[in-house]
Amino acid sequence: MRNVDHSPLTQCAHAGLPKSGAGRGANRPAVPPIVQSTIFDLGSSDDAEALFSGGRPGHAYTRFGNPTVAALAEEIAALEGGQGAMITSSGNAAVLCAVTAALDGRAGPLVTHPDVYGGTSELFGILARIHRVPVEVVDASDAGAWHTAIGRAGAVLLETPSNPLMRLIDLRDTVEQAHGVGAPVIVDNTVATPANQQPFAWGADWVVHSTSKYLNGHSDVIGGCVVRLEPLTPAHRIIHKNLGGTVNAFEAWLVLRGLRTFALRMEAHNRNGLAVARWLEARDEVARVHHPGLDTHPQRDLARRQMHAGGALLSFELRGGEPAARRFIDRLRLVMHAVSLGGMESLATRPAMSSHRGMSPAERQRAGVSDGLIRLSIGVERLEDILEDLDRALRA
Repeated sequence: MRNVDHSPLTQCAHAGLPKSGAGRGANRPAVPPIVQSTIFDLGSSDDAEALFSGGRPGHAYTRFGNPTVAALAEEIAALEGGQGAMITSSGNAAVLCAVTAALDGRAGPLVTHPDVYGGTSELFGILARIHRVPVEVVDASDAGAWHTAIGRAGAVLLETPSNPLMRLIDLRDTVEQAHGVGAPVIVDNTVATPANQQPFAWGADWVVHSTSKYLNGHSDVIGGCVVRLEPLTPAHRIIHKNLGGTVNAFEAWLVLRGLRTFALRMEAHNRNGLAVARWLEARDEVARVHHPGLDTHPQRDLARRQMHAGGALLSFELRGGEPAARRFIDRLRLVMHAVSLGGMESLATRPAMSSHRGMSPAERQRAGVSDGLIRLSIGVERLEDILEDLDRALRA
């Protein structure tokens, strides 16, 4: 990983450009190029041997590596404070890659919690059912049960804050418990983003992202990323390329372009997200609001210790339950009824019928996802416009 001497704001503004004056005066482009090529000239036989044996850096086939993809990996690793990153075709592909690498050579189950992202939960079901990977799902709020499970873990994967209930897990405590038995810890940092939370500062081993969300920020690409605190090994790269979840140069370039405004966007997301959460909390129609920036959040102290800001994702429950939630969704005009999160626009959805639909009713109940729960991804629009639309939908 390159040394980062500037603030994240400056770092993002220069994402993908030559660093430390490299290329100055050489008529370099102001925007990083897209190397849209599947194959690369291997040179002489000796050059090819050096390349494939790892004796010299270079590229042979884009599934194995690509200059544009490598530039994106470097930028995300730097933002997270890691030593290496691998770009994947989706967030789920990133989770699969990280779990496979973390469990390599380890005995014991993959330990996780019930309120991870719905797609992650479905993936773990497939791993357990088809590939016979032992998966233990444990309520992390039960410290005794959580610590006991970690004590026999092959690896631990957690998401904090969780999507959509914004529950937090103590990173320092979990890492201490896991490292006590040699288990690596994977943190899904998609919701928090590196702007609001730095899992490596608490000792985590791996961080995963759906780059489709805040890192890209424009709702126009599907992608993921795996970041490691320590340098990546050849075995990690072999796992990455052979799982098949790699990306082409144009998709990587779209995320790289999005990163250039990431720090600025997060300032607006954080500001609007907290304002909307506070506004909803004051509404009589709303029974409960889930956002880690609220003083009423049950883990407020942990949020303040572990996070820099609460972010722009939140969920809430209306007093009228599912019928009221359906009416609310149907009466929105500015806020789009759509899945995903982290784009410029504000979105609303009911997780029980979208992101968590693949879970059984019992699994959703265990995860705390009621049929009437509404999730909001707050965008960067003018705050008054967002509130006006929410007010209209609530009053109607």
